[in-house]
Amino acid sequence: MRNLLYIFISLLFFTSCDKGEKLDNQAPDTKIVFESINLSGDDRLNSRVRLSWFGTDIDGYVVGYEMSLDNTNWSYITTQDSTFVFPLEQGKDTTDIDFYIRAIDDQGAKDPTPSYLRVPLKNSPPSAQFVASTLPLDSNHLAVTFSWSADDADGFETITNAYLKCNSGNWTEIPLNATILSMVSSNPTASGSTTASLFYNNIETPISLPGFNADGDNVLYLKVQDFAGAESAEDTSNTFFVSNKKNNLLFITGQDKATTDKYKTLLTNKSFDFIDYGLADLQPKFWDQTFPLIIESYDGLFINSDANVFTNPFNQQSALLLDFMAPSLQQYFNENGKAFVTTSFTTTSDITAISEVFPVDSISTSNGQARLDQDSGIVAINQPTWPNVYPQFLLAGVSPFHPTQDATPIYKGQLKIGGGWVGPNVVGARRGNTQIFFSVQLHQLDKDPSAQQQLMETMLNELGL
Repeated sequence: MRNLLYIFISLLFFTSCDKGEKLDNQAPDTKIVFESINLSGDDRLNSRVRLSWFGTDIDGYVVGYEMSLDNTNWSYITTQDSTFVFPLEQGKDTTDIDFYIRAIDDQGAKDPTPSYLRVPLKNSPPSAQFVASTLPLDSNHLAVTFSWSADDADGFETITNAYLKCNSGNWTEIPLNATILSMVSSNPTASGSTTASLFYNNIETPISLPGFNADGDNVLYLKVQDFAGAESAEDTSNTFFVSNKKNNLLFITGQDKATTDKYKTLLTNKSFDFIDYGLADLQPKFWDQTFPLIIESYDGLFINSDANVFTNPFNQQSALLLDFMAPSLQQYFNENGKAFVTTSFTTTSDITAISEVFPVDSISTSNGQARLDQDSGIVAINQPTWPNVYPQFLLAGVSPFHPTQDATPIYKGQLKIGGGWVGPNVVGARRGNTQIFFSVQLHQLDKDPSAQQQLMETMLNELGL
């Protein structure tokens, strides 16, 4: 009897399955996390908005979504949130965005009643400013370099244009990626109102900037504009002087005033322009951008420096003055520029960068010292008409060097050795007709001032300067 009951129940079950109907797929449902955004006036959202949504499906699962701003044109996505930058019409600072989202399930069914949200927007004007720490000094020679930045609460990508103005000149558009700009007079010898050339990102063709005051005071103005046409407030630079080129020789000092004045006296018979890099604060913040624009205008350079290590106050890099100059000087020499350099080293000086540019291969790192005294100066090699010069007082720690293979030794030191020092005796070398390099401080070889001045002038004359 029990077995018959089991058979009856089984037959009833199978009969019921045969009579049932398969249910149709149910469309998914979609929800936006915010049901509404009830904001108005200044409380409206900026045009950069993050929205989230989700979908449910009672008989399957959600595989994706479609979104629309007009309930007609749809875009397929698979994410459940996104940050949107909604456009505003030119000249309008408020708008309402209609946002629709609908889920799609694993059977391809779409939510027939998409979720909707009205997004009230108000455009935020952008901002622009010069980077104060990069602005030019009160007094500059030929070229200046500076940096600027911009921002927008709606997102930097909403900024569409940037503009620069010099003095009373016209606003000039600059690329948004030109955040470091170098400015130099289009004519280095010009005076008064003229145009400047703006260089950025190693471009070969500069932007022309009207209104530049050559050999005079200048002020820069900056502004940016966003995609709705809103402009930032203008930012204004400090007032800065930019001198022009007056001579073909540029004298660059990297030492104190007393030493510099000695070299100026030795160059009395030469006409030159002058730059003081004796302090780190006077040196270019952006060496590779500024220095080439200065020196390319000159036929030749006279540079005096020493073993002092400077720290760039902008990027905190530390190096010898010639190290900072080296990349620009290499380019300058490649373009037939000429330079006469007098400097000095210590046994611990890193001259790697210098040896790649000047006719100096290496210096001695030996213990002890090489010295010069009143009776042991530096003497010309195979040049009987060139003067030999001597110090008035003992010079300790002289730094002779091994010249590079392509260099010609021109002066050697009559060295007095102390403490077991070993090393070369060359203190002056030349590379063709473009470079003359001394590793001794020529201003200290002053026992015979007339011979000292003759040496300085002879070296410049050898370079045709």
